[in-house]
Amino acid sequence: MAKHPVIINSVNDEPDPELFFRISSGLKRIIGRDLITNDFVAIFELVKNSFDARSTRVDLRFDEGSITISDNGKGMNYDDLINKWLFVAYSAKRLGIEDASAGDKDYRDKIESRRAYAGSKGVGRFSCDRLGEFLTLQTKTNSAPSRVEVIEVNWNDFEKDDSEDFANIAVRHSLQEQFELPAGLPVNRTGTVLHITGLREPWGRKKLLDLKKALAKLINPFGGTSDSFEIYIHAPSEIESDHVAREKAEAQRLIELESSGSVLGEDENSINEVVNGKVSNFIFETLSSKTTNLEVRVAKNGEVLSSRLTDRGELIYEIEEPNPYHLLRDAGFSCNLYYLNKSAKHTFRRRMGVSSVEFGAVFLFRNGFRVFPVGEEGDDSFGIDRRKQQGYARYVGTRDILGRIDVTGDEELFRESTSRDQGLIETPAYLQLVECFWEKSLKRLENYVVGVTWQDALDSVQDDISRLAGDKARARIIELVSKLANGQDIVLISYSQNLVGILNEKSEDFESSLDALRLVASKTEDSLLEAQIAKAEVRYRELKQAEQLARDQAEKERKARQEAEARARSAEKAQREAEDSRKKAETAYEEEKKRNLFLASVNSLDFDNIVNLHHQIGIYSADIHHLIANQIDKLQHRERIDDEDLMSLLEQLSFKNQKILSVSRFATKANFRIDSEKISDDLVGFIAQYIDEVCAYYSGDGLRLLVRTDEKELVREFKPIEISMIIDNLVHNAEKAGATEVAFDIHRRSPKVLTITVTDDGDGIDGTIQEPNRIFEKGFSTTEGSGLGLYHVAYILDQMGGSIQLDHECRSGAKFIINI
Repeated sequence: MAKHPVIINSVNDEPDPELFFRISSGLKRIIGRDLITNDFVAIFELVKNSFDARSTRVDLRFDEGSITISDNGKGMNYDDLINKWLFVAYSAKRLGIEDASAGDKDYRDKIESRRAYAGSKGVGRFSCDRLGEFLTLQTKTNSAPSRVEVIEVNWNDFEKDDSEDFANIAVRHSLQEQFELPAGLPVNRTGTVLHITGLREPWGRKKLLDLKKALAKLINPFGGTSDSFEIYIHAPSEIESDHVAREKAEAQRLIELESSGSVLGEDENSINEVVNGKVSNFIFETLSSKTTNLEVRVAKNGEVLSSRLTDRGELIYEIEEPNPYHLLRDAGFSCNLYYLNKSAKHTFRRRMGVSSVEFGAVFLFRNGFRVFPVGEEGDDSFGIDRRKQQGYARYVGTRDILGRIDVTGDEELFRESTSRDQGLIETPAYLQLVECFWEKSLKRLENYVVGVTWQDALDSVQDDISRLAGDKARARIIELVSKLANGQDIVLISYSQNLVGILNEKSEDFESSLDALRLVASKTEDSLLEAQIAKAEVRYRELKQAEQLARDQAEKERKARQEAEARARSAEKAQREAEDSRKKAETAYEEEKKRNLFLASVNSLDFDNIVNLHHQIGIYSADIHHLIANQIDKLQHRERIDDEDLMSLLEQLSFKNQKILSVSRFATKANFRIDSEKISDDLVGFIAQYIDEVCAYYSGDGLRLLVRTDEKELVREFKPIEISMIIDNLVHNAEKAGATEVAFDIHRRSPKVLTITVTDDGDGIDGTIQEPNRIFEKGFSTTEGSGLGLYHVAYILDQMGGSIQLDHECRSGAKFIINI
């Protein structure tokens, strides 16, 4: 017993040589309701106590005027009640002797193998005061299965007179043989039951639903260490409303099934609107295939940081590096971050019933339980949003990401604030945790998202990696992986074989990607990739050499022709006399040009356009000639041409031959200089006029071409030849499929995106194709064709920053959706 202080009534009395603090009964209010100001936090604290008591299940029952919390943990005996539960601010968890109760015969073994605890302040028990005025505690241990210790507390007794000593206010103690429980709660062999009455605040349906969602995030929204710990909510007054909620969810499920054929499971539709039942962990892995995910963890006895980045199911890279954070080596640090694009956010809302922003951002878990309020909507404990304000287009914010940080450790490493809604105190270990999160997790994910996916406006609405398969996106990924691999002390363990590889030799990014690929091959000692790079370089040099020879030859011919024309013009005196009239004609010509990109009659074509037509065709023809000549030269020198080189050659020849075909078709009607690689003009007008004035002329008599659009104008820079190749290939494929009509519907998907829907009434895509999206791969064909037409369409659109997709829902004919 503590020695009470001596009160001296007279100056003549001999004073006690030792004085002692007195504790006012008002302390209960300070460490109870004043510290724990949120009902949810109070429930959290009591659930964490059940977890620390080795429970595998805790049941929460809400009746009118009472709350019952029952667990199947190890319980407490009489000595535990006296020396632990009734000992204010005492924490056996913090001292490491929580399992040293009198009923534990194997105490030593438990201490050696004990798990970390969710709480260690010794004040969580006062959460009961936050919830209600009266508490009845029942508890039973394995060593005394027929002895239930009962304590009754009236919290109002501590508030009658603050001059009263805390220790002098009695609580009632009694014994009984079995737990006394409300109907419907499981009867546990051991454990603790808290029955709270005189509730300070009502618990309506909305509050109970919010509590259930909060508890799901408390135990584990992403799967992990506390998965074996279950929480159940019982609210008899809400059973009927739950039944109505399930019926509404089922009706919604049937509507989705009818409209799209794709629905969520019954439980997933109703889980967020039903109070009664198990608090389900939201296992985020079910969304991993829809998101970009970076996982960073301490590995190899704390010496190494391992990082693994995946994007919508595709591994991008995996690296290892030395762990510079010594205080995290034994703390089990791991960080799982997810970036959600527009498509993933939509999926999240459908699955969870709330937006990702409402769900939260980056949660912090200590010893398996959430540290509140880190990660809550509006919380910016890590300063993510403060930084985003400095560069909106350069940084991600809490609205873009979801995630979880996990650590284990005692109070010396990671100390939770005594006020249970203030997170962790800034200990040295916590500061290292924050730095590791920023430098190794958030910034790494951000580098990929901002540098790769944000560069493509169309990627934000994709739930797969189809937009990453193009050469433009692959070039960005190659650059990112190579820079990472070249970092100091970083070991590149693996990378995406699908995305990090040789680009098409025609790609604008091909040459710059080779150095990056060499670095990747060197760092990973990938001899196969090194060999592929060497072969690609040979093909690229041959292609460039052929193109240069073709241009030199065409330029030589142009100069000779221009000299002859100059001599002829110098002899024509009439030209000077006609100068004025020619200028007027040019002015009229320019005005007409603005009105129509294609001339109605070949007779109106001027001499310059005919010359330019010959010049352009000459370049492409000479290019083809030199490419073929190179291969003949190899064969004459008995050099072997393997399948990969041969396929690349044929693809290049096919592409250039299509250019010649397109030029020969529309150049005689073109109202612009055909020798220009690009023009800046109305893209919508070009497409509509090309289909009406040119494509319709060359297509079969039995094929009807329709152009439907309400778009007036979209001025941008484009290559006329390549746009015509896209249209020609799609029309040609429709003809081969027996179509009688092809419709081009053009509209704005957004201010920055033009959508062209191409629909035909032909035989459609071969139903035997298991993966229809493969029709855009090089050489893929189920007909007698080359399998290059749609590949070239996809390639051209990728270089323009656009895309083409097959509409899988189309039941007759074929339907393609093009976005530019």
